[in-house]
Amino acid sequence: MLKKLLLFAFLAATSHLFAAPAPDFTITDSDGNVRHLYSDYINQGKVVVLEIFFINCPPCNTHAPYWKALYDSLKVQYPGQVEFILLSDKSADNNAAVAQYKASKSLSMPAAGSNGGSLDAVQPYKSGLFGPFYGTPTFIIIAPGTGEVTFDIRGNDPAETMSLLGQGIADFFLPQCRIKTYQGDTLLNYQMKVAVPGGVSQTVQVANGEYSLENFAGLPNVPFYTATPTKTDNPLNGVSTFDLVQINKQILGIELFTQPWQLIAADANGSGSLTTFDIVELRKLILGIYDSLPSVPSWVFSPALDTLSPLECSEFFAIKKGDVNGNANPAGLTAEPDDRSGPELPLLLDNRFLKAGTVQRLTFRAGRAGQWQGLQAAFRFNPGWLTPVTVSSASLTGLELDNWHLGADRLALSWFSGHPQAVDEYAPLFAVDVRVLRDVWSADALILETAPLRAEAYDAAGDPHPVGRQVTPVSAPGQIWPNPSPGPFVVHTVSSGNRKTQLHIVDVQGKVVFSMPVDLVDGDNVLEVQPGYLPTGIYQLRLGGQWVGRFIRR
Repeated sequence: MLKKLLLFAFLAATSHLFAAPAPDFTITDSDGNVRHLYSDYINQGKVVVLEIFFINCPPCNTHAPYWKALYDSLKVQYPGQVEFILLSDKSADNNAAVAQYKASKSLSMPAAGSNGGSLDAVQPYKSGLFGPFYGTPTFIIIAPGTGEVTFDIRGNDPAETMSLLGQGIADFFLPQCRIKTYQGDTLLNYQMKVAVPGGVSQTVQVANGEYSLENFAGLPNVPFYTATPTKTDNPLNGVSTFDLVQINKQILGIELFTQPWQLIAADANGSGSLTTFDIVELRKLILGIYDSLPSVPSWVFSPALDTLSPLECSEFFAIKKGDVNGNANPAGLTAEPDDRSGPELPLLLDNRFLKAGTVQRLTFRAGRAGQWQGLQAAFRFNPGWLTPVTVSSASLTGLELDNWHLGADRLALSWFSGHPQAVDEYAPLFAVDVRVLRDVWSADALILETAPLRAEAYDAAGDPHPVGRQVTPVSAPGQIWPNPSPGPFVVHTVSSGNRKTQLHIVDVQGKVVFSMPVDLVDGDNVLEVQPGYLPTGIYQLRLGGQWVGRFIRR
């Protein structure tokens, strides 16, 4: 472990290091407290520092103020994690004499004399078990958990000795460093490369978010290292059409970013500036044209490279490219936290029979009214059953060729507008023309994808709403749905051939209040009727001279 290498480098000239653990001891200190080395300290994960001394030892008296200052500072720096213990090696130093010594030097750490068990406690360290004993004071560090001994830490003067002790103790508390996002989350599942400037390097995978230099074994002992994090998984993490909405507002000056990191996230091509080309690149990622952004990594870091010492953490912040609203999952998983606050927008699809060899239009209608400024969705299909040909919309202004992408078995859609657009309940949102290769019901033709692209719509306030597909039960000839209807509706009819005709809506007085031309194909037909304003009441439908059914306007 690097922490041991660093400590050993500091102490090798003055210490004798052995792998044998410290023998356990029990003492009664000068305040009458019984203390057990392992059960009270080592097994509790605490570092113990022993000083073997005697009260009339001149060097011990010289070291005392330095010893006190180090103890006081470490109790603040590592509260409850470090304990110093004074142990006399002279029979004449009983607990009462030790208590007087502590008071004269203003020392507050536990201490024990001969009648408190100190002689037995220090005997292994004077026996040569851990190396030659050169007299008092002798300072010993005992590691938490293992009891491993670092014996006879000795500098050229008291200040240097205390400095070496402080470094040795701090090494047990090497900081567990974390990379944070600007939202305050800890980044997980990334790689960290640590290198000696101009020399060797090592890279480790950091799964739980914490790293320290002790993760890197075998690097040479130098004062400083360079650290470089990388994270490339799941480029779509946190990126949605809503980010495009916000980037577009920034470019147009409608609603400016409030944080500098948003400009870095929005720069999808790494040009250092923000243009509509960044939107083009991100839309290709959303639609699946790109597996990853070609010019930039999935995550970038500020700063990109940092220098750290063995006892420091690098100050990195992680920024997910394309994610300007900061909802990327810091673990890099496919599913981001579901922060969509609005009620679901149902996409209504009429379930009707699609005959092989025909081109059919599958229309998705809005399950509720609203004002929408963005929509994204992806649909899976069986390429042996049908082939999508085009996507169009009379409701979503600006939905064009660049807003959808056709893959081998997937159709993805990403649309946004510069301003919210009003859509009535049951009004068509968009339509997909498909070439039917085998007989199939429309309910089985296009299946809404849940991952990796989440289906969602963005309302006038910018709040995201989940989108779900609902198949409307239009399966029987003559069925009208929805009925009653506040707006558009559909009617299912069967034709014995291809023909042109007229559909009429007739009120209770027999007056035609609405008519529209229709092109019927042989077999099942689902007709979309948008009559506009009609007073509340009961109406009849007539198709080519045939009464189809009755519907209620509400």
